[in-house]
Amino acid sequence: MKLCAFVANGSLLPRENGISQKPLKVNAIKFQSPESLQVEMNLPNKGVIKGMGIPKGITLIVGGGYHGKSTLLKALELGVYNHIEGDGREYVITEDSAVKIRAEYGRRIEKVDISMFINNLPDGKDTKRFSSENASGSTSEAANIIEALECGSKLLLIDEDTSATNFMIRDKKMERLVSKDKEPITPFIHVAKELYLSNKVSTILVVGSSGDYFGIADTIIMMDQYKVIDVTKAAKEICDEYITYSNLCEERLKFSFRRVILKRSFPEGIKGVKVKTINKDTILYNDSEIDLRYVEQLIHISQTNAIGEIIKYIKSTMKDESLTLCEIIDRVYLDINKKRLDVISSKKGISGNLALPRKYEVVSALNRFRELKVK
Repeated sequence: MKLCAFVANGSLLPRENGISQKPLKVNAIKFQSPESLQVEMNLPNKGVIKGMGIPKGITLIVGGGYHGKSTLLKALELGVYNHIEGDGREYVITEDSAVKIRAEYGRRIEKVDISMFINNLPDGKDTKRFSSENASGSTSEAANIIEALECGSKLLLIDEDTSATNFMIRDKKMERLVSKDKEPITPFIHVAKELYLSNKVSTILVVGSSGDYFGIADTIIMMDQYKVIDVTKAAKEICDEYITYSNLCEERLKFSFRRVILKRSFPEGIKGVKVKTINKDTILYNDSEIDLRYVEQLIHISQTNAIGEIIKYIKSTMKDESLTLCEIIDRVYLDINKKRLDVISSKKGISGNLALPRKYEVVSALNRFRELKVK
């Protein structure tokens, strides 16, 4: 249907509170699609259901603070999973390769080509093979996007609130004061449209203050007290009144990902290799901590357990240094599909504490592993 997401009418998106996955039941407003975006789904065991279809391309979610923008985006983030009955988001369905993107100050980056966004650094540092032990907001967000594309993601989910401002946009006044040749960052607004036209990578973006994005958007949804309004036409009329960004980047975007993983990425300690899951957001590889706090689509510690086991499985089965990081993960998933999830377990018999994560979360963990070495 050429959609990247669907939200059924009657869905209950707000949660009980900020740390709960239970639906809000008191005074909660049920989701209702605007007529212009409403589509029908004919399900084999449910019949016809109606709801909002978000087309492929660039979609903005706009509106005032506390009106439901981030609530809708959070529901879409988790639409890559099935939900149990009573969750309220049973029929919120998102393109299964969708990856939530954010700035992540301090994360490690290992030889990632971020030159599409960051170039001509004052110290001459190579951004085609960029490495950092303590990334900035803009370099971390650039790396997060490229790593998602490297694994084949076709949908980026971005919230302005958790992004680096200078990565998202530069206004006209700042561009006049600081010339382009003095600014190494190409803002996402200059690249987003071409990402879709050249590579069919869609973006759903929550914006509360960057009206310049109207110029490149295909669909613009307003959240007004948790009610959904299609304001695409009105926003485009505003674009006619003001100078907004509508330009594409100057060249076609082509990617070539060949980050080959090296065996020395998995060193042994005094007593061999010890991988331990501390909590949902932390894995300890010997003495090296893998911080997963900002991998927002990881939702249960059993998935984190599986990531730890996959890291050990990669070490034990890695025969040479010819495969890229994503090729190695694809092989692991082929083994899992053939032999079930317990093939990755380092314990004998059936493990009851593992749940299969998506490959995007496994790759995210490896990219944040401070021992990772690639060529």
